[in-house]
Amino acid sequence: MLTMAIPTGRSMEDAAELLTKADILPPGTDPGRRLDIPLGELRIILVKPQDVPPLVHMGFAQLGLAGQDVILESGARVAVLHDTGLCPCRMVIAGPPKAREGLMNSPNRKLRVATKYVRTADQVLPQRGLRTVTVPLHGSVEIAPALGIAEVIMDIVQTGNTLKANGLSVLMELFPVTMRLIANPGALNLQWDRIRPMLERIREVSG
Repeated sequence: MLTMAIPTGRSMEDAAELLTKADILPPGTDPGRRLDIPLGELRIILVKPQDVPPLVHMGFAQLGLAGQDVILESGARVAVLHDTGLCPCRMVIAGPPKAREGLMNSPNRKLRVATKYVRTADQVLPQRGLRTVTVPLHGSVEIAPALGIAEVIMDIVQTGNTLKANGLSVLMELFPVTMRLIANPGALNLQWDRIRPMLERIREVSG
């Protein structure tokens, strides 16, 4: 039997629709409050988005659907099989307009960056030539510049409306974020005959 972990929350509807189109989830299936959906040779479990990569990494689930931001931040060792293109967002550095000069023209000064993506910030920002001090902050990071907690924030944005409402704008785009199909590396060797047909159907319906 294969187990696939899909995220609860905002991404769940898109994930369920994808699996339905791929004939993996029966039409009309409404997960509702169910966290475990047995489907014969496949078991779908619904977990918090940040729990998908670790569960796949540890082998409790052989497959999963997770955002690229969650995958990177988890540090989990997983194989990315396909970019579904769903739930498109951008990982960015944002801040008030006055922060732009400090971001671009102060190579010798460390910039305070508020984010919940601490691991990702420590990995990605030096690659952009930025010297930063990461301020871990969960919840509404948009308030950090106004409170003096940090000069800029690092977060995912979709429409940018929340940034605008808090007087912030995108100062630097880091990388695109979409939902990816991931797999446990060991499962690819042991259960490829079962995984391949599912991968092919998901590729077919998502492009």
